[in-house]
Amino acid sequence: MKLNTMKNFKIKLFGLLKKDARLWNTETKEFNETLLKDLIDKLDEKLFEILLSDKEAKEKFFIKVKDVYVLKQNELKFFIDENKLDNSYTQYQNKIGLRVGNKLLSERNEVVLDWPFKDCVLEGGMTKEDQKRNEIFFNEVLAKDEIDRLEDPKAFVNWKRYTAKGEEKVKELNRDKDGIIRENLIFKGNNLLALHSLKEKFTEKIKLIYIDPPYNRDADTFYNDSFKHSTWLTFMKNRLDIAKQLLANGGAIFVQCDDTEQAYLKILMDSVFGRESFLNTLSLKTKVSAGASGGGEDKKIKKNIEFIHIYTSGQFDSFKDVYFEQELMRYIDEMKSDEKSFKYTQVLISTGKKELYKEIKDGAGENIKVFKHSQVIFKSVNQVAKDENINLESVYKKYFDQVFTTTNAQSSIRQRVWDVTGNNNEFFSIEYVPKSGRNKGKLTTLYYTGNKKVLVIWLKDTAQKRKNKMYKLIKYGTFWDGFNYNNLNKEGDVYFPSGKKPEELLERIIYMASDEKDIVMDYHLGSGTTAAIAHKMKRQYIGMEQLDYGKDDSIMRLKNVIKGDQSGISKSVGWQGGGNFVYVELAKWNEEAKEKILKAKSLSELEKLFDELYERYFLNYNVKTKEFKEKTIKEEGFKKQSLIAQKKLFVEMLDMNQMYVNFSERADKKYNLSKEDIALSEEFYNTKK
Repeated sequence: MKLNTMKNFKIKLFGLLKKDARLWNTETKEFNETLLKDLIDKLDEKLFEILLSDKEAKEKFFIKVKDVYVLKQNELKFFIDENKLDNSYTQYQNKIGLRVGNKLLSERNEVVLDWPFKDCVLEGGMTKEDQKRNEIFFNEVLAKDEIDRLEDPKAFVNWKRYTAKGEEKVKELNRDKDGIIRENLIFKGNNLLALHSLKEKFTEKIKLIYIDPPYNRDADTFYNDSFKHSTWLTFMKNRLDIAKQLLANGGAIFVQCDDTEQAYLKILMDSVFGRESFLNTLSLKTKVSAGASGGGEDKKIKKNIEFIHIYTSGQFDSFKDVYFEQELMRYIDEMKSDEKSFKYTQVLISTGKKELYKEIKDGAGENIKVFKHSQVIFKSVNQVAKDENINLESVYKKYFDQVFTTTNAQSSIRQRVWDVTGNNNEFFSIEYVPKSGRNKGKLTTLYYTGNKKVLVIWLKDTAQKRKNKMYKLIKYGTFWDGFNYNNLNKEGDVYFPSGKKPEELLERIIYMASDEKDIVMDYHLGSGTTAAIAHKMKRQYIGMEQLDYGKDDSIMRLKNVIKGDQSGISKSVGWQGGGNFVYVELAKWNEEAKEKILKAKSLSELEKLFDELYERYFLNYNVKTKEFKEKTIKEEGFKKQSLIAQKKLFVEMLDMNQMYVNFSERADKKYNLSKEDIALSEEFYNTKK
């Protein structure tokens, strides 16, 4: 066709297609190209009728076989690609619904989250707010080859080890006897691609994952924190799918959010991890948000609550208990005021004489020594106060380690003790080494008394004594408060204007959900709180971050930790410094080109850059380079565009599937990777040349 004829046909064709209300939104004036291609693939009958109604469209896009018109699908889709109309699809992307299969929620009892692009992979590159770009979706079915390449393990560059002496070269990676990498690792680059790069070496190795992802609101300064709903859900799902694979058997993932997306996030996580893996949703008291004027924000109740959804993996046992404190005597007085009795009212003055009574086995066949005690002395706290002429507070202080109560513990060990000692009203103790729980691997003594062999439990296990003061430890439920937000910016000696989480919060999570030397991961590392606390608490950690925060990034914070930073939880855990971590970057390719585009200060700089983009980097296959260079870039309409709009067009020409260098292509000379980086990448994947 001649140019004018082609232009006229394009106008006619889109005029025809606009007759289909499914494709054209009369209110927003938007054409849904994605849906059109779906209808072409499905050989939609209504679409056929529209196209066959026009002689020119019939001749161009159909072939007649024995009186039957057959649609030339690829030719029609190619024409659509070559002749773009308005394809922002905003209305289509924003449609979110709760749906089970093809039935509405009202017709079913189950709940499944459904949204546009659910079956897609979202790369999710994030830059600073004034550099946001449209995200690229890869459909899991229609673009499988592209997804495989996107998710291939990446090569790594710029390896650095930070120690108390400063920055050092990485000579090798430490591994344990099973070959598992035993290094604290900080990855710089796209976290989706970094997560995929961990799969081979860290699948089912991560004990705890904590993330504080974008909340999908407009207020965040750094993150691209205002995704459309469907984009945000896809962004989260892609990463949670990989996180699930990395979680160890018995591990847990904690995902923090506010009320913007928490309900959708809960259902999404039910879908990814299985509803049976849901443990709890925590409610966190935070500082009252400042709010915003306009957009209805000034009409809303101020936010002072955030949420953490917790899901577990495999044969999950339980978390360690976490507590908050209240002054002991005040706690006892409040219980009396509420007409409740404080249970810890007995004092074991003396355990008397002890002699071996019998040896029995626990469920695993391990030895338990049972001892019988005689001449045991215990009194009530009131009796001790009377005998020694002191008040109750003094009794509790003097006999703090000996105050107890009893409980009908529902345990197999208590039953075994009862079976061998009978119903006589005497005092017994046992010595054994637990295989799990708080005293795992330690020689432990338990006491049983009475004809039912009730277990003696100590006040000291649920209270603390410090500097002549006593505090009752009260077990936390699902409402968490008590965090100090006033000095949050001082923690770690890095400034983070919003979104920084208190060290106390991460200390609580890491303590309850992991043990020393377990691997903790945060793939939205931000200011580095998770890694900093894991370091202070002697956990191995993996962090990922894509954004640049200058001198206030996670690297600076971890360097401060190694030097002995005394902010946050340092004093409470006795942190004095030490340790090391390895920093590494995903090897950039088109990501490097994107950064060059975003740094350009004028259209003339972009023009000079175009030849390098064409010759050195990967552009989209449908970019008409000659036409763009010789015509488009010289048009007055293009020159009048803002520099941001011009940069956006340049970025969109890049092949988003080639943003980083695949490990399999590490030796390709065009990427110019150093021998050292190639060797360390090979060592990471444990691959020889």
